[in-house]
Amino acid sequence: MYALWRLTCRNWKIFIKDKANVFFALLAPLIVLVLYVLILGKLQVDGLLSALDGMGVTGGRDAVQAFCDCWMLAGALSCAGITVPLCACGIMIQDRSRGIAAEYLASPVPRWMPALAYFCSVVLAGLFVGVIVLGVCFVWLALAGSWYLSVLDVLGCLGTLILSVLSSSTLLVFVVGFFKSQGAFTGLNVIVGTILGFLIGAYMPITYFPKGVQYFTLFIPGSYSAGLFRNCIMRGALEQIAATLSEPFAASLEKEFSMKFDFFGTELGVPAMACVLAASVVLFALLLFALSAVRLRKNQ
Repeated sequence: MYALWRLTCRNWKIFIKDKANVFFALLAPLIVLVLYVLILGKLQVDGLLSALDGMGVTGGRDAVQAFCDCWMLAGALSCAGITVPLCACGIMIQDRSRGIAAEYLASPVPRWMPALAYFCSVVLAGLFVGVIVLGVCFVWLALAGSWYLSVLDVLGCLGTLILSVLSSSTLLVFVVGFFKSQGAFTGLNVIVGTILGFLIGAYMPITYFPKGVQYFTLFIPGSYSAGLFRNCIMRGALEQIAATLSEPFAASLEKEFSMKFDFFGTELGVPAMACVLAASVVLFALLLFALSAVRLRKNQ
């Protein structure tokens, strides 16, 4: 166990010391933040207030602003839970390209240990950076006057972060295991960073997409992570809108901003989202174990 811990710490330290890698890991959440502050935030708030005016309801800017702030931060957290583990997987590619992975085969450590150390370091990096991003989000909400979270909501965010990082780590370590070159891995990073925010509804609600695209996003584990974060962060602001402005308007917001999913006619709430995300952890963990077993047998 000591050797596993040392290898895990070695991989984690390499990731943390690479400032450029950490920056690109946070690039997708930063894009969400910048787009919201510069463009999307005002458009969304004004659009929701106009919808309220059309219903004969005036005022409520603070509650609507809080709801939009929470939506943006839920998207940023969801992106961070995926992009940080992905960038942490880069240590695997670096070690292969430098021949370090081959040296492990000649070392006295068990052959399964380096692979497990890579996975543990990816999870550790995701949780470490994710907790920091979560803390920044909480500070943002408090300073902006948009804090409507209860203690259970905060705990729910922490639990969702852990489940999200585990899900994305098992999936990404499995996928990156098939990559051999730094160029191919960079291409994967670019693709994920470009389309991730759209597919999980971080830039705009998924309900704005064509029906086919909406159904496609339901097969992406990150979509359920985003859904859980939305329910934890946005629920308090939504309840404030329902209590002070309009219950029908709050109900329409819950549907429009994908706090529940329509899975081919079946409504998926928080328990179902959590179960799907947990099932993805088990599925890709089994696939990762099977892949590692095959490679260990080939190297014998």
